Amino acid sequence: MGLVGHDASFLGKRGKRDGYYTSVNVRLLIVDPQPFFCESLATALDGMPEVEVVGWTTDELEAERLAAEGSAEIVLTEVELAGGSGLSLARRLGDGAFTVLLTRGQEGDILLDAVAAGAMGCLSHDVDLDDLGRHLVLAGSGRFVFDEDRLHTALKRASAGRAQKGGASLKLSLLTAREREVLSLLARGMDNQGIAQQLHLSAHTARTHVGNILRKFGVHSRADAARIAIRETQEEGDTHVLRIRGPELGTE
Repeated sequence: MGLVGHDASFLGKRGKRDGYYTSVNVRLLIVDPQPFFCESLATALDGMPEVEVVGWTTDELEAERLAAEGSAEIVLTEVELAGGSGLSLARRLGDGAFTVLLTRGQEGDILLDAVAAGAMGCLSHDVDLDDLGRHLVLAGSGRFVFDEDRLHTALKRASAGRAQKGGASLKLSLLTAREREVLSLLARGMDNQGIAQQLHLSAHTARTHVGNILRKFGVHSRADAARIAIRETQEEGDTHVLRIRGPELGTE
């Protein structure tokens, strides 16, 4: 994790597009559990005149610190981080910076949680790089960003996850966004201390969230709650990869 070599004074850069020079539109912090992805995306986006990448990290608390120190206007964060989560980060930042959630899954699965956490957008990893830059600029102006071509499918998916009767989806809909984060870690076999460390909570708070989950599910053991979580969050096998196009090769 770390900064990617940008001047902290942010005097700005200027890029040439269509014969005209334009000032930077947004200062961006990238947060993702994979350092290589952070570096690759930072390099790709930093070539756009509208975006200045001020840093990257894999950790929620480090992201909060860098966002404050680097005056980031937009934080582009993966949902699951090496330490913490993008949803928790969005809540931490509040009005300090606009947060756009990036997911390797389906946007509809986290759309409502993203809105509840105060995020300013929700995008899938298969977004085109140019479209990503455009979305970031729009988010910087205070507009919620989403892939319009996928919006209908995402809303149907989000609605189905909340409206199914009598199944585990109905039970999941009873949980807060934070409780779903705790449940995800619980399903991986983490104890309360591990959950607390991952989400930067106190052990007491983690224990309280686990107790609330058991009560809302109507079960008496962590194993029963984990089975519900696993049953509802089986991966569908779809892999989404952000397409980063390199420069055209050729002679000068």
